[in-house]
Amino acid sequence: MIKFLIRAESPADYRTVEDVTRRAFWNLNQPGCDEHYLVHEMRTHCNFVSELAFIAEINGAIIGNIMYTKSKLVEISGQEKDILTFGPISIVPEF
Repeated sequence: MIKFLIRAESPADYRTVEDVTRRAFWNLNQPGCDEHYLVHEMRTHCNFVSELAFIAEINGAIIGNIMYTKSKLVEISGQEKDILTFGPISIVPEF
């Protein structure tokens, strides 16, 4: 059984998390990917929930991540509901 740790993301993890996201999505649905840039930009957005940015580690190596943002769900009637959305969720291809 592989044991892994889930912990909060820290600023020191940012570059590695972007690399993990790039590796997870590279050439998956189209040539290249944009998800790693989305992760980079999300962190500066007012709706980003930094307390809900987590990484998965095995033996100190980051192998995955998940992030959340605040969003609104607007019904046909116009009623709005505050919700959380997650993504991208990334795992390096080896796992």
